[in-house]
Amino acid sequence: MRKKIVWTAVGLLLLAGVAWFASNRKEPTDTRYTGAYRFEDGTLMVVGPRDTTDLRFKLMNGQTGALWPTDKNGNFEGGEGWAEREPVTNRVRFQRDGAGHVTGLTWQRSGDDKSPSGNATRVPLREEMVTFPSGKLKLRGKLILPEGQGPFPVMIPVHGSEDYSAVDHYSDPYIYAANGIAAFVYDKRGTGGSTGTYTANFDVLSDDTVAAVQYVRKRPEIDGDKVNLAGYSQGGWIAPLAALKDGHIRSLFVGFGVAVPVLGEDRWGYVYALQQKGFGDKEIAEMDSIAAIIGDIVDRGQNRWSDFAHALKESRSKPWFETAKHSDSIFGMIVGTDMPLWVVRPYLWWKYGRDDPPFIDRLYDPVQTLAKLEVPSLWIFGGKDSSAPTQWSVDALHKLQADNKPIEYFIYPDAEHGITRFKQKDDGERVTLGYEEGYFRQQLEWYRKQLEWYRKQSGLQ
Repeated sequence: MRKKIVWTAVGLLLLAGVAWFASNRKEPTDTRYTGAYRFEDGTLMVVGPRDTTDLRFKLMNGQTGALWPTDKNGNFEGGEGWAEREPVTNRVRFQRDGAGHVTGLTWQRSGDDKSPSGNATRVPLREEMVTFPSGKLKLRGKLILPEGQGPFPVMIPVHGSEDYSAVDHYSDPYIYAANGIAAFVYDKRGTGGSTGTYTANFDVLSDDTVAAVQYVRKRPEIDGDKVNLAGYSQGGWIAPLAALKDGHIRSLFVGFGVAVPVLGEDRWGYVYALQQKGFGDKEIAEMDSIAAIIGDIVDRGQNRWSDFAHALKESRSKPWFETAKHSDSIFGMIVGTDMPLWVVRPYLWWKYGRDDPPFIDRLYDPVQTLAKLEVPSLWIFGGKDSSAPTQWSVDALHKLQADNKPIEYFIYPDAEHGITRFKQKDDGERVTLGYEEGYFRQQLEWYRKQLEWYRKQSGLQ
């Protein structure tokens, strides 16, 4: 009887485990509609997944929107703005050929005479899924080739901090391929179809980027002298490091990246939050002293937990405490959990202190890398970026420009992180509207400018 009870319990646990796995398993991302579509007036639209079943479209003028499936026959709908479904103003129907391949779309719009509508044909870009080695790992990639004959220049996007598949979700590479520049996108280690463990270590991730460069440079469809990198957000730390390691990158584009150490971005998290609430230098200095203790613990392995506990106790009565507690910073991460330090302490060790190399090197200084680079780079910033310290990065780039480094930058004064437009509610919440007009074209113009310079330097026609 006892064995029967035990085996019954084991069976119930297994069933519970299977049920939990089934309920929490992510659906595969629907990539059937991913691609570039061109309307009769020449307007280009790119489409890619927003999540597993929903889509996001982008136009070259920065307009974007979300689309939700209304059936299983390729019909989608959505409203105006970044993520509104109602009231419905966009209705899209994807068209298929006899073999079931998506060949185009029909876009019905209401309430907007300035945007295209009608029929668009899918741009016949060539795609190939591949794997390539990075050390002992196998990374998954996707090569997207333009129409016509190569060899083509190529752009390789370098990921931000996301932990999802770039191969499945990135749609911007189709903008490049539809404009004559090949694109090679890959899943960073521990994401999508790539092996390995997810990490934010720049040295490790830049090695993966170099591996992607080396793979694509061997492809006969690619001009190996015209490999360009585009680093977005966290990729702004990684792409220059990869360019330095490779030594033969044609140009760098950095979108909403950071030209100061991770510590600087972390500090910006609470500085921005405090400034938004009207606090000044005095309150920021008080928070700086606590952040210095955290830095000694996390970055230098010092046992200053008692100092941190004392400082935390003293700061709880400060008027700025609640604001800093909910800021986008490591202080906010630690204190915002409302967990006792004896619980947080092993988590921080697990997250930051147990690995060699560490999960992230918060002391990495990108300026030291940029000072060694002679690769032309263009940095695009948002003047109202709440996630990254635009002015601090610009100050660092100014110093490098004074040393004759080939660095350019441009600021969209009212843009958020991601170079997005937004409206701000009375409570301070920002509602994303779309991308800044000109942002996508600016990237294409940068690469064309660099390729033209290379052509003249090489004496090519």
